[in-house]
Amino acid sequence: MRPERSLKRRIAQAFAMLALILSVFFCLVSYTAVEVIESEVMDDRLEKIMEVLIAHDTRKEQYVPPPGINVFIGSKIPLALRNAQPGIHELLLDGTESQALVRDQNGARFAVVHDMTQFEHLEFIIFSSLGVGFIASLLLALVVGLATARRIVAPVTALADAVASSSQTSALPSVDADDEIGVLARAFTHRTEELQRFLSREQLFTSDVSHELRTPLTIMLGASELLKSRLDNNPGQQEIAERIRRVAAETTERVSALLLLSRAPEQLAAAVVSLNSVIRSELERYSPLLIGKPVEWRFEESEEVWTQGRPELVGIAVGNLVRNAFQHTEHGEVTIRLGHGRLVIEDTGPGLPESVTQRLFERFVHGRETSTEGTGLGLSIVKRVIEHLAWNIRFEQPERGGSRFVINFPNAAPRH
Repeated sequence: MRPERSLKRRIAQAFAMLALILSVFFCLVSYTAVEVIESEVMDDRLEKIMEVLIAHDTRKEQYVPPPGINVFIGSKIPLALRNAQPGIHELLLDGTESQALVRDQNGARFAVVHDMTQFEHLEFIIFSSLGVGFIASLLLALVVGLATARRIVAPVTALADAVASSSQTSALPSVDADDEIGVLARAFTHRTEELQRFLSREQLFTSDVSHELRTPLTIMLGASELLKSRLDNNPGQQEIAERIRRVAAETTERVSALLLLSRAPEQLAAAVVSLNSVIRSELERYSPLLIGKPVEWRFEESEEVWTQGRPELVGIAVGNLVRNAFQHTEHGEVTIRLGHGRLVIEDTGPGLPESVTQRLFERFVHGRETSTEGTGLGLSIVKRVIEHLAWNIRFEQPERGGSRFVINFPNAAPRH
């Protein structure tokens, strides 16, 4: 994926900006030098010629000025300079750019006029050269900047591509380089190896727990079924045995779901599940939590809703939310509304403080700041399952109080 702010482009822009700053600086220096030459050297030359002209006139000698210089005395001075103030003047004489020095001395007016045509032509050549050099500097800076940036960024790009396409840290380029790219490559290698070790430990732990729990759970299931069959004449104790069997079966399902959760979503076989049946099952499972409470629950469903996902994982997400609603609601009602692409679980319980809602789906965060019940893992597991299913969940606070969890999910075609 191409980055929005390319490092290569930014390096080239930095080169161009540096060239722009330096070019502007040298252009200003050159312009100032030309102006200084014009104002100081040319003015000084006119002053010296004026001194020589006045000296020759005092001695009544004819003065022959240098090429490009015209001298005038008294009435021979051009009309444009006769009434001019003494000093340096720039003017147009006979269609020619000229610079003139006027001085009054010994009752006479003297004028020295320098034809600036050649100087103006030279000045034009200088400024044109500066302009061409300015543009050429910018283009050269861009070319050099792009070439340099390509050379600098190439190892970074190669490293990024290697990290994105390979899980083998030994395959990363520039690992042995002694520059910053080498430092980055070694840091990636170290971090990737740490993550791989962590993931391996987590996968092994999940697999081991699943394996070790299944055996005693299978024994519990078998024992509870055997106990139930021997209590045909004792309905009261048979109901207890059935509850033990049901809890063991549900725990087995949960262990399997946790094992599925440790795998990548794309590695799981896609399944179409009826949300209605999953919700009914979870409601039946946790309805004993409302015994003795003035709380009613309603399941509002208009039609059968299907979605894609493993039923074990869907059951974990829905079951945790239903259990929380039943457990923490002391009076009022719990409402479950199911529609196409949307599941809402709302209760009239005590609600949640603002400080908790900001971190609600984090691990070890309790619904009440001072609560000592539970582990604070239920909602974090819900969040993890929802993300694993590629759904999304959000928490809302109804105006009447309580809590509302909204799950959005993609619909699927009914299973036939």
